[in-house]
Amino acid sequence: MKRKKCSALLKGSLVLAAVLFMESSGVSGLGQQLAKAAEEANKEYGKYGTFDVSNSAEAAKEGDVIGEKEAGNEEESSEENAEDHAEESSASVGDKFSQLGEGNGLSGAPGKIPSIADGQNGTATEETPSQSDFSAATGVQEYKATDITDSTTSLKVARGYAPADYTVDGQAIWNGTWQSLGAPAQVYLTAMSPDENTVLGYYSLACYEQIVEYSQNGYSLMEHQDGVFDSQTMTPMLMFMTADTYCDYLAQTILPGQQLEFCSQEEITQETQNQMDAKANELYQQTSQLFQGSGYNVDGAYAGVVQREYQVTLNGYPFKLVMIAAVDGTQISFNGEFAYNMGSVNQTLIAWESPCSYFMLTPESEFEANQDVFTQFVLNTTVSDQFTQALMNVRNQLTQMGIQNYSSMNDITSACQSSMSSSMGTEDTYTTTDQFSDYIFDQNDYTLSNGDHVKVPTSYDYVYEGTDGNVYVSDSSFDQPGGSTQLYPN
Repeated sequence: MKRKKCSALLKGSLVLAAVLFMESSGVSGLGQQLAKAAEEANKEYGKYGTFDVSNSAEAAKEGDVIGEKEAGNEEESSEENAEDHAEESSASVGDKFSQLGEGNGLSGAPGKIPSIADGQNGTATEETPSQSDFSAATGVQEYKATDITDSTTSLKVARGYAPADYTVDGQAIWNGTWQSLGAPAQVYLTAMSPDENTVLGYYSLACYEQIVEYSQNGYSLMEHQDGVFDSQTMTPMLMFMTADTYCDYLAQTILPGQQLEFCSQEEITQETQNQMDAKANELYQQTSQLFQGSGYNVDGAYAGVVQREYQVTLNGYPFKLVMIAAVDGTQISFNGEFAYNMGSVNQTLIAWESPCSYFMLTPESEFEANQDVFTQFVLNTTVSDQFTQALMNVRNQLTQMGIQNYSSMNDITSACQSSMSSSMGTEDTYTTTDQFSDYIFDQNDYTLSNGDHVKVPTSYDYVYEGTDGNVYVSDSSFDQPGGSTQLYPN
């Protein structure tokens, strides 16, 4: 018993330190570093040291089909198919999502992707008649930031940024399958078009670990098992995935029981590649410094961010699913001999995370028209500054409590929520800027009257803030809404 306990403590401290360091190192800023340029793709991503990316399953290649049809959906007769299609033709994607069961698979909690038809408590956007008439009669696009409130703590935790006529809904997830010490709460939100046929989605930070080896004197002390919660590190297990493979994983999670054909991956500019390399190098160097003299070895680090597109048929019609995911991780090992007949302990672990991920599901015929909408959603939909800081405070407090022997996050939920409430206060701001993402995405950063920041593609020459706080973008100076204030890039 003493041997196992000693090893467990070693392993626990190893992963905890790695996870907590990753969360405080600023690597999560990778979520906005995606390129859209026509250069030769470089799929090495950011890698430093001897990080073994072969631990990740191979990502789908062009033309590959991922996902499986739901059981019992065998081919029907042509007559029955025709009848079913007639019934489905009037159904929306919102309706289709409502039939998919637990579409929010990452949360581990019952929850369908919000649908107006479901009667869920979404926060419907509001437009005055004058705003609607103005937007319809001009080339102006109107966007609205919708606050997401955690129903448990009654705190504003995030914002969803979408066209003003979209319905935005979201929640903070506690006690889900993928909650961890690194991310005791996660935010999940969607924005749905008025016809319910276009859905935008966002997942906040999720932390995982992969046990490559954990043995003592040649005997395995713990085997890796996907989905199993490691109570020693307070982290769920999931095999490491590179950013492209993680996109494939998310695509099947969002649309379970559907067959998706992988179409393409956005090419990565050299600037983005250099930045990911620099992030991986920085993570490696800083983690090595953290463990210096401890006997732990930092084998390498990884950082990647990609956008991938898929085709899927819903209600008999072709749709496009676009996934954006950021992934970073550190591979750490320990090899040591201990006195008192403890023998040798060998450990190799990968502490990895997805700082953020986004998706868009839209009819193929509307894909091009909705790309700018998705871009602005990605650049401006995020958790609040206070939520990010509160997570760090919660992790620090829980670590000091010595919670490594709890069996699940359920055991410490009340402590997490209490700490979150006391740390956040009542304000919510969005001031974090990333100049590199502005350069890569060809975006400009603007400051609203309340101090929050929004990012707008440089393709729009004019940006205005209305008296209602909504943002208007246009290519013409003649489209300024009455009473609005023109904004200028920072």
